[in-house]
Amino acid sequence: MSTLPNVAVFGEALFDMIQQPDNSFLPFIGGSPYNVARSFVRQGLSCTYLSPISTDDLGQKIYQSAQDDGISLPDNYRSEKNTSLALVYKDEQGKPSYRLYRKGVADMDVTPDTLLNALPNDLTLFHTGSLALVPDMLDVLIPVIKVLKEQGVKISIDVNVRKGVEDNHQQYIAAIWRFVEFADIVKVSDEDLHLKGLYGEPEFHARAMLDRMENGMVVLTLGEGGSQIITDSHHLKQDVIVPPVMGDTVGAGDTYFSALVAYLLKQDALSPQASPDMLAAALKFGAMAASLNVEKVGCHPPTSQQVTDALTKI
Repeated sequence: MSTLPNVAVFGEALFDMIQQPDNSFLPFIGGSPYNVARSFVRQGLSCTYLSPISTDDLGQKIYQSAQDDGISLPDNYRSEKNTSLALVYKDEQGKPSYRLYRKGVADMDVTPDTLLNALPNDLTLFHTGSLALVPDMLDVLIPVIKVLKEQGVKISIDVNVRKGVEDNHQQYIAAIWRFVEFADIVKVSDEDLHLKGLYGEPEFHARAMLDRMENGMVVLTLGEGGSQIITDSHHLKQDVIVPPVMGDTVGAGDTYFSALVAYLLKQDALSPQASPDMLAAALKFGAMAASLNVEKVGCHPPTSQQVTDALTKI
């Protein structure tokens, strides 16, 4: 493995229009996979973002943001289609809900061949999830994921279910289950499980996901209930690290999971065979990264050094 693990991310980059106390909306660049790409770079990984970026004004801002953050982008890989939007409404606790605008958007303007041709060499991990896990993307992503798995590339998926993504919610859920079968590591939240129609003990449903995977790992997040990592051999838990001040929870799950995955990748330990101490340390690292993120409004993933420094103070 190289000094910097080489990772790639596919999935939406969009503008979050986040509701303010006066009911106005302020624009922030977001999208779960794009947040993950930003966080991977700040965690010291070499990251390529693989979804086409629009040539419209908003897309140009995303493109510039990626360059400013040090995210690698394929050459000649833009789309004439529109940038996606998400209206983000927040409750009194700062918890977001979303209204999505996803028809005919740039980040889905891709074929299996164009995606395969855009892949960087010597990948360690390919991450996708969220709004990319829809029926229309099965024929695009599954062939690419199969090629990557044959090459020994790890597959990371953040389930991140959203209401209103597809008219047929059951087809959407079926597509998510299909993607999970190929993953080496999956993140799912209790809220995701509820939106999939799965109630009761979240750990039970997380293990059902694990059963669909081959030698996999499931990371389960439970909001204020903390987080867990579940493998065939281990079930480890981590409490939330409460921040001193609260901005909002936008991007907290993206920051948490990407920091956890980056930590394990840098230790060459992204495997269910990793030691319990290593997995527990990754959970704690992810929890601290999320805590630092929620101190601010919008998604602002911390650097690896900022997380490390913060952990020395608790």
